[in-house]
Amino acid sequence: MKGILKRYTYVAEENALWLVGLTDIMTNLMLFFLILYVFAIQGKDIKGDFIKGFDPETMEAEKKEEKGKDAIQKMKEKETAEMISRKLNEAGLADVTEVEMTSRLIRINLSAPVLFYSGGDELGGGARELLKPIGYLLKNLEGNDIVIEGHTDSVPIKSGKWKTNWQLSAARANAVMEFLNSEIKLPNERMVAAAYGEYRPVAGNDTARGRAKNRRIEIVVTRKEGAVE
Repeated sequence: MKGILKRYTYVAEENALWLVGLTDIMTNLMLFFLILYVFAIQGKDIKGDFIKGFDPETMEAEKKEEKGKDAIQKMKEKETAEMISRKLNEAGLADVTEVEMTSRLIRINLSAPVLFYSGGDELGGGARELLKPIGYLLKNLEGNDIVIEGHTDSVPIKSGKWKTNWQLSAARANAVMEFLNSEIKLPNERMVAAAYGEYRPVAGNDTARGRAKNRRIEIVVTRKEGAVE
């Protein structure tokens, strides 16, 4: 008998997997008593909410409500992109601006000469009037993050206060972001400025036309995930 007990003790020490099962049981018991305690001190309201959370009809209704919200959000995003495109076309800027919408983002491409004087980072005369309707429309898309990207061509800067194209693109992106915050009251926590200089061209830099396309500001709006198209 003594030998059997020794062998059992040895096996238990070598194989401690039983502790895993015991730990799970103790955890479940603790949660069970915690739920009973909460029910006891909170009364019927929390009991109803707890049971309601497992009700199939309630869960299905919540899913439908979430899908409805997603569909409305997608509709708002699409309408916003279409209205911005219409505003730009009405302003006669169809050749130097572009609005693109994908399943993930809305990209508003604005040629830099439309907004800034050559080599500068201060918004030009008509730039503010152009950005105002865009800003107000973006403000209505609550919760969508916005990235303001500055881009330039590859021609080196030879004069002025900026030493590199990267610095110039950063200053221009910041100027647009500051305008949208100060004039339109778009929250700063929704926006970020990004500078790419000449490193993300959309056309060749070997022609004047290509360089003009590369000098641009892009306002990129992230679309909400999970919504149906």
